[in-house]
Amino acid sequence: MGQKRIGIDLDGTVADYMAGAIPLLKEHYGLEPDWSRNAYRIEEVFGLTEETRPPNFREHLYQELHLFRNLPKREPDIELHTHLLKGRGYKVYFITARTGHPIIRADTKDWLDEHNFEYDDIFHVEDKAELCRLMRIHVMLEDEVMQIGNLQRSNINIVVPDQPWNQHLPEDPHELERKRGRIRRVYNWREADRAIEELLGK
Repeated sequence: MGQKRIGIDLDGTVADYMAGAIPLLKEHYGLEPDWSRNAYRIEEVFGLTEETRPPNFREHLYQELHLFRNLPKREPDIELHTHLLKGRGYKVYFITARTGHPIIRADTKDWLDEHNFEYDDIFHVEDKAELCRLMRIHVMLEDEVMQIGNLQRSNINIVVPDQPWNQHLPEDPHELERKRGRIRRVYNWREADRAIEELLGK
């Protein structure tokens, strides 16, 4: 079977994007979040449209305020999960839809290294399913609904960190859809670790 390859998303999976972005948007733009929205995109959290969205606010957040260098972790000791995976001899790849802008790439790597994550490489891609197919990823940790659907249709198994925006996703515990990737919902990294081992058939 060869060496097992694990893909891990960043925002909403190991990094708490919302917890980092919302205070900056409040401070720099005077915006207030609408907590009734179980939204994935930051624009939806603040009820922004094309007309009301501040110009270039993502570039300001990412490249000038260095959001990705300063995000909190989703769990205090979540980096230990990568230590366990590497200790079992698995390949660990961080796969993010963040753009490949040099500042974003540098801040992403600095954040992972500062927090002592262990990994083999980082990839910045929009189509994670295509990359996972090409790299023969065995299990992907992903929270975003569109990416999860693409991964599942590509027959890639997915561990889904529980988030408000992915509550409607069904699981397939009895593996009725055998030609699709299986989904396992988890609530912390220890559950994610057990789910990975289950999906790998350990």
